Amino acid sequence: MTSDQALLLLSSKSPHERLKAARFLGKQANVSDLPVLRQARRVETVSYVKTSLDATISRLSNLPVDQANADVEEFEVPEEVRKQIWSEAVEWVTGLILHEIASPMGLVKRSASREIPNYESSKTKHQLESVVRIFEAVEQLKSATAVPKPEQFDLAELLNDIIATESVSHTVSISLQGQRPMLITSDRTLVRLAICNGLRNALEAVKHLGPDEPHPIIISWGQTDVDIWVSIMDKGHGIIGPMESAFEMGKSTKQGHSGFGLTIARQAIETLSGSVTLQPVTEGGARYEARWER
Repeated sequence: MTSDQALLLLSSKSPHERLKAARFLGKQANVSDLPVLRQARRVETVSYVKTSLDATISRLSNLPVDQANADVEEFEVPEEVRKQIWSEAVEWVTGLILHEIASPMGLVKRSASREIPNYESSKTKHQLESVVRIFEAVEQLKSATAVPKPEQFDLAELLNDIIATESVSHTVSISLQGQRPMLITSDRTLVRLAICNGLRNALEAVKHLGPDEPHPIIISWGQTDVDIWVSIMDKGHGIIGPMESAFEMGKSTKQGHSGFGLTIARQAIETLSGSVTLQPVTEGGARYEARWER
């Protein structure tokens, strides 16, 4: 690849091509390339491509990253900084909630089970279980902001383990398509959080389908030279409302859910410098895809 080819690839529709180009230019670009790099940074939407462009712009400008991009995003907080602030705020708030309220809630649950007649069939138990689900989701959300701890593991094996755990109360057929084994180096806990919550979303979407659909969920996975990806495609009822609202904290159209699932999934993958998307499928259903940097 030449510098001219890399500069052209910055406008590619493929984030993988753009990241490849940004990394190449990180070593090969010169000062005359700054206008093109700054324009690419201004329109870039993928976090890990932005990070690579920021580093190159900073090097060529011989300035801190925020000054190098001053003419691109004047008076605007960079996206990466906003995400970092958000992660730190989430970690602080969730930690405070868990520390101050989780323990008293456990005591309330235990006391209620002893003092309320017919507790197992009572409305009190039902309401307390709803609160407990929220606290469990808050705990997961805190975990999703943790500093990554990379280790080598088999992604295919992790997927099998997640499916065995999450589908135990479902009779849904799941089709698997991907390399076996597939050894990767990443944070196992964060990857698990992202995939578990994506799969739960898909399982809920297809649980009312009839037996005529042989594979209502298809899970595929793989890697490119720049990232690792997992896709979960379901043939359920599709996406209700704006797609972005599905990732909003506390939003859920499913009864008995905290509404934190996709928020947790996105936070976990963004902590790995990746991204999560949820898109409708032409033939019906939805496709959830998580991609993170290798």
